[in-house]
Amino acid sequence: MPGPTSEPTQHPLLQNLNASQREAVQHAHGPLLILAGAGSGKTTVITRRIAWLIEEEGVHPGSILAMTFTNKAAEEMRERVARLVSVPSSQMWVSTFHSFCTRILRREGERTPVGRDFVIFDPSDQKSLVKQVLAELKLPEKQYHPKRVLELISDFKNRCLLPEEAREEALDPWTRKVLEAYDLYQKGLKNHRACDFDDLLLWTERLFRDPAVQAVYAERFKYILVDEYQDTNRAQYLLVQHLARKHHNLCVVGDEDQSIYGWRGADIRNILDFQQDFPEAVRIELLQNYRSTKKILDAASEVISNNAQRVEGKGALITDLGDGEALQFKLVDEGRQEAEWVVQRIQELPRLGADTKVAILYRANWQSRQLEEALRAQNMAYRLVGGTKFYERQEVKDLISYLRLMSNPFDLVSFRRCVNAPTRGVGPTTLGKIEGAIPEGGTPLEGLAVLLRSGELKGRALRELGKFLELFRRAENERTSMGLAGLVKWALQESGYLQSLEDEATLEAEGRIRNLEEFLSAAAESEALGLRLSEFLDRITLASDTDQLEESSQLSLMTIHCAKGLEFPYVFVVGMEEDVVPNRNARETPDGLEEERRLFYVAITRAQLRLTLSAARRRRIMGTEMLCMPSRFLREIPSEVLAAPIRWGTEIYQAGEGMRPGSSFSRSAPGGASVATELQRIRGFFDRVKESAAPAGEPEGSRFSEPAEEKDLNAYAVGTRVRSVRFGTGTVLSASGRGDGLTYTIRFDQGGDKRILARFGGLGLV
Repeated sequence: MPGPTSEPTQHPLLQNLNASQREAVQHAHGPLLILAGAGSGKTTVITRRIAWLIEEEGVHPGSILAMTFTNKAAEEMRERVARLVSVPSSQMWVSTFHSFCTRILRREGERTPVGRDFVIFDPSDQKSLVKQVLAELKLPEKQYHPKRVLELISDFKNRCLLPEEAREEALDPWTRKVLEAYDLYQKGLKNHRACDFDDLLLWTERLFRDPAVQAVYAERFKYILVDEYQDTNRAQYLLVQHLARKHHNLCVVGDEDQSIYGWRGADIRNILDFQQDFPEAVRIELLQNYRSTKKILDAASEVISNNAQRVEGKGALITDLGDGEALQFKLVDEGRQEAEWVVQRIQELPRLGADTKVAILYRANWQSRQLEEALRAQNMAYRLVGGTKFYERQEVKDLISYLRLMSNPFDLVSFRRCVNAPTRGVGPTTLGKIEGAIPEGGTPLEGLAVLLRSGELKGRALRELGKFLELFRRAENERTSMGLAGLVKWALQESGYLQSLEDEATLEAEGRIRNLEEFLSAAAESEALGLRLSEFLDRITLASDTDQLEESSQLSLMTIHCAKGLEFPYVFVVGMEEDVVPNRNARETPDGLEEERRLFYVAITRAQLRLTLSAARRRRIMGTEMLCMPSRFLREIPSEVLAAPIRWGTEIYQAGEGMRPGSSFSRSAPGGASVATELQRIRGFFDRVKESAAPAGEPEGSRFSEPAEEKDLNAYAVGTRVRSVRFGTGTVLSASGRGDGLTYTIRFDQGGDKRILARFGGLGLV
């Protein structure tokens, strides 16, 4: 990214660079830490530094190793360097970590257990192998879900731990069993002459522990550059340490304030401790931002300053782009209105041209539903980045298939989808028999009933399909005795679909559960409009049909994680509430909260010209309207960058004097109170608002439908021993959410850690 115009006599590789950028490009020898702030021209510095080493320092291209995290970033880096120095890209080692490791193992694999002619297992292959292992160990998949087991194996591998080395971490029976599975899984990979993606890092790191091998490659790669260093895990860190140990010509580029992948193994300590690993390292900060205006950067800098995990003495971002517009904040009554308001504001922008791009950012995929519906209502095209449109998501389509079959028992397509969602052991042969048994003019369910009476089905298929048929027989009565939202909730529970996702206990499964909760909220909204089941399904189908509109590259919807590395003139960040931003799970620990703040920092720094934040006082969670608390991050935004004070009800919520109606919200709680105490006072304020807002004669809580269970949030304190009817005894690790969203994290004696929704858990004291 070009900086200020430079002197014509400067070297071409230094032209249009600021002083810090030039220093980083010209630093040739010894360890170098480049702290590259958001929008500071990082890629330009990296590529010109590589070109400088080749052109001015006489370094052979094959002696330079540059590693990053995506194939796209590696290809862009390779092409830009090739244009600068006219070096064939084949001479340069510019790649992702995994590609680099694959290349090394193809050369040196005979020194490892996998050899050189290994195949690489994709996730589907991995799942198939681990299921074989679980069957061999006679471990039930409900307790040892393949995805959860693979997650733990991946975590061990990313920390360079083989099964025998991880045993000291196996403090509970569940983890010990997983280690047995890990051991058999590795033996299975060896028998297949295969590696999974984590093995590529694991075995290469092991290979470089051999002093002879390490010496060869440390001598070959005299200059090493690592991009996005804040995102490296333990295995990647050790790989780099092995290679750089001899020459110390290691340059790492990153920004600890943009470390947002801790949930997948990234270790922020790698960049924070770089100068401890290399005390002689030179540190260069790229603070000149070429993307955003001053008020946007001031907001970002003030927010991130609240984190403790930062490089000591780091400066704030600066810009020459002027003060710019003040940040806007909009508080609406409920979530649907927030989506409609955002769409209205987008329509008021100047005509969207090729360079006038807009992004709507949200914390989690479930938030896209109302935004998509509001955009379709206005016939506005959009692009959903890094995800599937809400009504096209697998779990949503699975649930819709149940509802469609309830509405129309002749729907064979929906029958085929939901009969094995969750899996009931129905293969193509059994499905063919069911369809062959359908009476002329009859329904798939009648065909299933005929087959069940025939005695052909045995074992699991007989049991599960019997329950499936009974579900739809009962559904006829349930449709008339409960509302639309109640029917959806009943279908989720009685089908076993929700329980199957809870049993999986993975991050992916949790995201799917949130999408189903959002679907339930959509049903509750439609019920409030007086829609019946068939009308609700028609509405969904018509909404999906509008997805055939040509997608617009000018309007993008995405999670904040997907937005990293991108920039937009106009940015909307929605859902600025506790349990959303920060996420309800991540805020349970100090490290998680700091990563959530870094995520918000990333969201702010995507904006070039205008940043708009929004929130709702109420949201539907599992179909129930819940009162929302303002995000704690709102109070960290300085008042001087805001167009108007942030008001929540009758209170002003921003940096200032203290919290009382009509005054400001202090950065620290009055009298030194803790954040938890402060948030409790906020909740008390909301309770008073709720009581004063309820009309005379209306039952307490009905206006906001806040569940009475709220008072029981801490009924099971951390450390309490509890019993689950499904998982046995365990210990409560944490509690989050409220009402229908009340969730416990419990370490079960025989099942490992599980997140249990209180409304389904059947928990009791031991």
